[in-house]
Amino acid sequence: KKGVEADMTISDIAKLAGVSAATVSRVLNNKGYVKEETRQKIENLIQENGYRPNAVARSLTRSNTSMIAVIMSNRLNPFFANVLDAIESRAEQQGYSILFYNTSEDRDKECKAIAQAIEHRVMGILLLPVLDPDERTEELLAGAEDSGIPVVLIDRDLHNSDLDIVLIDNKKVVYEGVKLLIESGHRKIGIVTCPEVVKKGKTRLDGYVQCLKDYGMEMEDEYIYPGDFDEKSGYQACENLLGLPDPPTAVLVTCSSATLGCIRYLNEHSLQMGRDIGLVGFDDISLLGTLGYEITVMDRPMKEMGEIAYDLLTERMASPDTKRRRREILLQTRLIIRGSEKLQDVQAVS
Repeated sequence: KKGVEADMTISDIAKLAGVSAATVSRVLNNKGYVKEETRQKIENLIQENGYRPNAVARSLTRSNTSMIAVIMSNRLNPFFANVLDAIESRAEQQGYSILFYNTSEDRDKECKAIAQAIEHRVMGILLLPVLDPDERTEELLAGAEDSGIPVVLIDRDLHNSDLDIVLIDNKKVVYEGVKLLIESGHRKIGIVTCPEVVKKGKTRLDGYVQCLKDYGMEMEDEYIYPGDFDEKSGYQACENLLGLPDPPTAVLVTCSSATLGCIRYLNEHSLQMGRDIGLVGFDDISLLGTLGYEITVMDRPMKEMGEIAYDLLTERMASPDTKRRRREILLQTRLIIRGSEKLQDVQAVS
């Protein structure tokens, strides 16, 4: 033994054996087909390296603690925080504990979190994937399901997934936001995009492009700012868009953190929403209302998303079915109109 058992993970054993983490999981749980030669190799490596689930995992297994893993890419984002609150509330009502992992949009952290959740023998996994997952994530999740741990995805899809998932209609929600701005008189509309893990043709940018096309308006590349899931990108987006020789009269933001950055920029430059510039944000962030900001937003049902994902998971936990079909729940969004989409004397610039 090498005395490294506390640091070893399923992924480490998989690398040593030259197989997928899912294959190692099948051997550990004695579930699913593995070629005998491969099985023997994995078992030898496990013994040679002194690998075993850590002490916490062993105690959880012995006590049969009802624990669900929630793996998210950014807890500081208001959307993620609200979804997590809904999951924790539901879990508390039903007597489950939450084992939370924050991956910070890091693929390696995500893989490590999934591997640790499997080792802890959690009852199920709720995953909001990182923006650019690789095949290791899908292999680990396949291994989890093979070992009887169901998985449900939230908000973002994987490339080749057959897992249950809860989503919103990304294209439709932005289409409706752009439509509102057009009907408010705007003809020069900027957009702050965000990275997305969704199927091609269903992104938020697609909604922007489609709405302009349907209203016979030309798309200006300079009005499209590639933002990120943080406040800084929203600030920089407004700095860039409103600094153009012919700036947009309205800005539509497609993620909640970037919305906060846009508001900070407008405040610092004494620009009033609904008077000097039109603004449509993303997600109804309660803090903004508390601070007196009346923002028109494209609102996702964050609480409902968390609750439905949790319910899908517990259904799988109660009735595991290895031959199941993927369930895709598409939730509806809504526009909450508060006046920030307007522009004083908008006809003068239309």
